[in-house]
Amino acid sequence: MATKWYPLYNHSFIMSVLTNRWRTIINMIEPMRTLQNPRIYDARKCCSDRITITWCGPYCPTYRKNKTWPSLFNNMSGIGDKVTKENMEKQLAAMEKICEIRNCNETSENSKKQETEFATIKKTEVRDLIINEMQGQMQEVRQDILEIVSSRMNDMISEVMRKINSKELKDLLDSEKYSNRTKPTKENTLPSKQFLQRNSLLTDLYEIKHIRTLYNAIVAMLIILLIHTAVYDIRHTGSPNLGINTVRAGFAKFPIVLLIWSLMKISVLGVYVAFCCWATRRLEYAPNLLARKIWDYAWLGGIILYQTLLFILPTRAVLDNDLPLASSMIILMEQVRLVMKTHAFVRSVAPKFLSYKPHSETTVPQPPGFSKYLYFLFAPTLIYQDRYPRAKKIRWNIVLNNFIEVITIIFFVALLYERLLYPNYRDFGKQVELGTLTLNVLSSMLPGILMFLCGFYLLLHCWMNAFAELLRFADKMFYQDWWNSICYSAYYRTWNIVVHDWLYAYIYKDVYEILAPGNRVLSTCAVFAISAIMHEYILSFSIRFFYPVMLILFGVIGLMVVFVLKSAGNIFLWLSLSSGSGILVSLYCMEYFARINCPMARDDFWDLLIPRTWTSLIFLRCKLPKNCCEEGQLERVQEGHFRSENSHLCTGCLLLTSINCLILGKRIEVLN
Repeated sequence: MATKWYPLYNHSFIMSVLTNRWRTIINMIEPMRTLQNPRIYDARKCCSDRITITWCGPYCPTYRKNKTWPSLFNNMSGIGDKVTKENMEKQLAAMEKICEIRNCNETSENSKKQETEFATIKKTEVRDLIINEMQGQMQEVRQDILEIVSSRMNDMISEVMRKINSKELKDLLDSEKYSNRTKPTKENTLPSKQFLQRNSLLTDLYEIKHIRTLYNAIVAMLIILLIHTAVYDIRHTGSPNLGINTVRAGFAKFPIVLLIWSLMKISVLGVYVAFCCWATRRLEYAPNLLARKIWDYAWLGGIILYQTLLFILPTRAVLDNDLPLASSMIILMEQVRLVMKTHAFVRSVAPKFLSYKPHSETTVPQPPGFSKYLYFLFAPTLIYQDRYPRAKKIRWNIVLNNFIEVITIIFFVALLYERLLYPNYRDFGKQVELGTLTLNVLSSMLPGILMFLCGFYLLLHCWMNAFAELLRFADKMFYQDWWNSICYSAYYRTWNIVVHDWLYAYIYKDVYEILAPGNRVLSTCAVFAISAIMHEYILSFSIRFFYPVMLILFGVIGLMVVFVLKSAGNIFLWLSLSSGSGILVSLYCMEYFARINCPMARDDFWDLLIPRTWTSLIFLRCKLPKNCCEEGQLERVQEGHFRSENSHLCTGCLLLTSINCLILGKRIEVLN
């Protein structure tokens, strides 16, 4: 019996279902056009292809064989054609006519049977068929979309991470959180210091695994050095030293150091009481009254006198107690720090009282609370403000780590001195050649630059971060990336932010805005002069002689380099820092051991100013163990009269005395 074909039931319903399903797919695909993927674009175009549908009834051969409906979408071709309602209706009308012609040829008996079977096809079955077919198509499209989106997202994330990794350090250094100034609010004024909650630069850099690896490598080398030193000491002396003797000698008489420090701190607390007395009483005087001016100038003279005594008395205590090098530097550096703190407090708060007018609308100024002043004395900053950014809690592990690093660096510097400096200079004063001296200077460059880096890391990173964490001081930008500087002007601005902020706020700005308005050259010279003098002051009284190498290199040559070389390159910066550190270390070591090995020509103040290195280098005769020159070789009979023993063997010492007397304009007579 031939296969009978019948029209599909309710073609209007099928048409609506097809239209809605394909519209759903198109709406789902449309947002992905931004990916501009050719595969998705073609899939979208397939949604508008001409669709040839094979309409069939329950007696379709495929259905009779497989008991399933054939695919309603068996041909998806003809890219560029559109599926429209009119086209679909035309195809359905043509197929209905064909089916009607076939129906006319069938017998009435078969028609009744087929109509009965066709009636059994429910509307729900047709709907389920179409839904299942559409779900299959949508599942395929969904899988394609997910694959393409996943691929594109992976590519995008990889590209973003690559850019982040390549620019991570640059973005870190150029971030606004490391800006140190606020924009001025008035014309002809300079920016002011701003405090923000931020970490030290090295703290952030340690989060980068490459920098952290470099830090770990340095720690490993330090451990190897300690092991080598311990084995060397055990082999030659029988016990490990590890710089303990040098540290003990440098920090001797530490209880006296604590006593002097405590007295300085107590005296600084009196500055707050004196300032409150001046400020509150000043408001009672009329603005133009002479008594008010006398009151102001009297207290101004008082603060100047106090700061002068704060310089003199601790220095005198250092000399009277003969404190060693490290102990002396602790007192002198703390002395200078307290002077800078008191000046910053008075300079920052006094203008509010000086500018107040009794009959104006402004509120009456009040002195800051004592707690604010006390916090400022211990805070790791030299710029006074009533409020600072504060951290939420103290991280004790960071405090402990920083103090451990401080102790480690102190012993490392002691090892550098014992292994690289002391053997070369301990016998300075013997007859040496110029080439040997040159070699000593060159050999001092490595320990010199290492000591410079250790001092920077100890004071500006470990020590400052430890106290900042203890006081919950949130602004830990104590330095910037000075190691990347290409000129000395940038280096001086970034290597010590703490001191530079004070010099900028209270020296440079005051000279630029008040003393010499608009004169940047004079302001820069004032900053360099004060900084160089303070550095030389601390160093001279710590080592007990005046040898102005630091003053010349920093205050003269450094200032010239700033004005002459605008951009010399980072290699030149490091080369000059290394050579300058080597010159400083070698010259000061020569003078230090020359004063130990060579006799003192004058027992007065001038002996502190005249270098013994020069005469010992020229005449090469000094007091050394088992040498021809013994103590007492030059005996002063009276002023300007000397008796020389073995003068023919020690002409250098004799001539040194003669040169000193000639400089002072005194008569010389050598008695044999």
